[in-house]
Amino acid sequence: MKHLEKIVGINLLVMLIYSVVIRFSLPADERALGILIVSAWVVGLHVAVNLVISLVYVGDKQHLGKAWLLSTGIVLLVGFSTCLGNAML
Repeated sequence: MKHLEKIVGINLLVMLIYSVVIRFSLPADERALGILIVSAWVVGLHVAVNLVISLVYVGDKQHLGKAWLLSTGIVLLVGFSTCLGNAML
């Protein structure tokens, strides 16, 4: 459980940082569509990286592989919800 909390916490912190950067770095005209597109790509990339890491750890350290896989699901759910929420603001 200790590894799970650390992995999920770090992933959520990384997601918070890039969400804020995306939100305030795009120009004002058509910001909603830009936020939606860029956030979707970044969250998709984050999920893909987490999935690859979880597959790497499944062979040797199964508890870390499961933690990364659960973190992938959390990033997927929270990330795309944040993506849509930022686009609507």
